[in-house]
Amino acid sequence: MFLGLLKYHLLVLFREPLNLFFGFGLPFIQLILLSGQLRGDDSGDIVARVLPVFVIVAAMVLSFTDAALSHGYTRQIKFLRRLRMTPVKPFHYIATGIISRIGVLLLFTTVFTTVAVGVFGSDISNKNWPLFIGVMLLMFIMFYLIGMFIANVMRTAKTSQNLIYVVFFGMLAIGGFWFPVEAMPEALQTIVDWLPTTFAISSLNAAWMRTDLMYGHYFIMLLASIALFGALSIKFFKYE
Repeated sequence: MFLGLLKYHLLVLFREPLNLFFGFGLPFIQLILLSGQLRGDDSGDIVARVLPVFVIVAAMVLSFTDAALSHGYTRQIKFLRRLRMTPVKPFHYIATGIISRIGVLLLFTTVFTTVAVGVFGSDISNKNWPLFIGVMLLMFIMFYLIGMFIANVMRTAKTSQNLIYVVFFGMLAIGGFWFPVEAMPEALQTIVDWLPTTFAISSLNAAWMRTDLMYGHYFIMLLASIALFGALSIKFFKYE
């Protein structure tokens, strides 16, 4: 049963090459745009410092525009009705979806890191890789569960798909990826401080830069978000 579900999720992933392009291509496009602004010997250090942000963008794309939207589509075409007649439970479906995409995220991180070292000369020799990978996987699980909750919470699949786009681009717009948080109004900064993107950026940066992971509320809220949206994803899971 588990192998069959893993195969299904991988087929869904590779059936939509556009999702792979955005999942893998968007961070590289951002890196190319950034490289035009880099000059001198410190370019490798700059790329190394922002590497976690590129990994987060890839994880969000895989979670929202791949997994969540694909789930909404399968709801729309009534495909998931067939699962009602099988031993597959919502937990099995969600867990295998996460596992099937972890390998994709690890591959992206490996390729991106290789480019950072080989092209820009970034120094990653002093990084705590086990901690970084562990936090990266927790971050991905959080975004995946948020995406699955949104894909299921609305009564119709089409409404859920529209909401996925709003949440995804909304978090990118005000999450510190495109616009400095420091330049935002104070009220908006308070909101941003409690967004999942902030939990991800702060926690992954702490693991990457080898600073105090438990500083502030970010890592605790990341774990709390996993528990909350994991329970909500299972509770609101819809087969159609």
